[in-house]
Amino acid sequence: MHKSMPLALFFVLAGAAHAGELSPTPAGFIAATPRETFLAVCIATIMALGLGSFFLLGRIAERTHVALALLAVLIGAFCLFTLYGLAGREDPAAGALVVLGLIGVFKLMNQFEIRRKANRTQGSGND
Repeated sequence: MHKSMPLALFFVLAGAAHAGELSPTPAGFIAATPRETFLAVCIATIMALGLGSFFLLGRIAERTHVALALLAVLIGAFCLFTLYGLAGREDPAAGALVVLGLIGVFKLMNQFEIRRKANRTQGSGND
């Protein structure tokens, strides 16, 4: 069993190496559509926010970390909206889910603002 494993792996990798020759399209880079480019930029931005939050741990306030996390959620929601936003044209249930998702994201953003305003009024009342 253990002796046949490297042989099986060799055949799998040899077949994958020749897959480019068998494909009907050239193996060169195919230009991305504007939609794909937008999604790639959004994903890169989400990654940058996550890395920034990680590297700034202990150097910035907790509410700034929360703001960075919610900004990543907002960007991710609009990425999904870009992907599935037009699905409501073909399927009304999908359109309803898109609208409910947007309402949920904006409600989450509103909760962040309400919590921030409550902290500000509590801080000014103690002065």
